[in-house]
Amino acid sequence: MNPSNVPATSMEARMAALKGRFIEDTLLQTSELERLVGRLAEPGDKAEVRQEIGQIAHRMAGRAGIFDFSALTPRASELEHFVLSHRSDADLRDLAETIVPEIRRVILGDEAGCHVPEGPSDGPRSDGS
Repeated sequence: MNPSNVPATSMEARMAALKGRFIEDTLLQTSELERLVGRLAEPGDKAEVRQEIGQIAHRMAGRAGIFDFSALTPRASELEHFVLSHRSDADLRDLAETIVPEIRRVILGDEAGCHVPEGPSDGPRSDGS
């Protein structure tokens, strides 16, 4: 089907569904960031943890603007660049502990023009939960 032949309401519904999925995914990624940041305080090599934090931040920064969450892009990019700059684990942890709550506020707040209630969604997710 040619996208130009799709009625506007159908496209709007698709975009709304994709935006909802982005919100859900971002909230899950935010929880994963919190878990990874906690691991930065543990002894041992943190190269893999830092890489995961950078990858999540990169994806988040890249997708945020598509769904009208452009306020997330600079903060997620800052987190990604901080990982790449090889700053200390403690400095990375401090920055992430500041940015992660900001991400959650933007996603759940009025900045996006919508509100998502806290807690699990009503329907099953693709991960089976």
